[in-house]
Amino acid sequence: MNAEVPVPKDRSKYIPVLVVIIVVLVAGYLLFGDYIQKQRTLHEVDSLWENASTLRGEGNYDQALQVYNSVFGIISSNEFPLEYGMNHYYRGVAYEEMASVDNVNASSNLQNSIYAYDSSLKFITKTEYPAEYARVQYSLGDAYLKLYAFQGRDENIDTSMGYYNEALDYYSIAVDPVYFASINNKLGNAWRKKGNSAGNPIYLQNALDAYDQSLRVFRNDTYPLEYAGVQNNLGNLYLEISEFNDKKNNINNAIIAFNDALDVYTIESRPVEYGTLQNNLGNAYFAMSEIENKESNVEMAVNAYHEALKVFTIGLFPQEHEGVIHNIARAYKSL
Repeated sequence: MNAEVPVPKDRSKYIPVLVVIIVVLVAGYLLFGDYIQKQRTLHEVDSLWENASTLRGEGNYDQALQVYNSVFGIISSNEFPLEYGMNHYYRGVAYEEMASVDNVNASSNLQNSIYAYDSSLKFITKTEYPAEYARVQYSLGDAYLKLYAFQGRDENIDTSMGYYNEALDYYSIAVDPVYFASINNKLGNAWRKKGNSAGNPIYLQNALDAYDQSLRVFRNDTYPLEYAGVQNNLGNLYLEISEFNDKKNNINNAIIAFNDALDVYTIESRPVEYGTLQNNLGNAYFAMSEIENKESNVEMAVNAYHEALKVFTIGLFPQEHEGVIHNIARAYKSL
């Protein structure tokens, strides 16, 4: 019996399928490999940022800046635009923090900060990264407001307010109430500086409106420290408004605001803030002594000044100590 030889199967029709499978596998490997590499890079960037943040907290700003500069060596702006922009932003934060501890070089450090923030905005656009964009706007507002203190240029106040308002386009009370309140507090400070510089009570009223917006969020029962900070600002604002109208009522409002803040800032919990508030309260009572009840209000003023001296000793705070002593002498001289 003759055995039939089986006819070989034609496998050529499977070749295109195999090719497709191989291509898909290779492409998948390349894509997955690229994803893994990007994640490794991002992890490295996060680690460097954490290290730089620690160095900033320790006051090692030059080293922190070196770490931030090293980040630019491992990422490109095309592949990682957000991280590239945020690295510029963090450099700006470092320079701004340097300005707060080095008055001699504060102006140049603030200008470096502004340059870094502006550089970040080349990559962090309002359309693609609205939250980060608003964050940079907020920081630019802070930097320009601080720069005003050293340069005295009114245009820096206007620039600052422009950035704050731009940030508020994103940070509504619904989107982020804390940022909303914080920016309005800073905006109030800017309006106060503008009002005092121009001698314009309308600007001071704008400051009052901004502080009121801030207090919609910063309430005593939820954010006591922030609440106390705004109350201190309000107290100073009321004293400034009293120079223009309704003197007695505004001074009384200032006294109320300072006392509200002192419900939070105690000498044990916040000694520096406590001392500052007591000095401000003394100023308010002294201003009231020029209107009525001179002796009793001067006594209240001096009592507050002495409370401030419990913190502002000549050994620890010589400049503040001298200022409070001057206020006490002025109060007694008025009798």
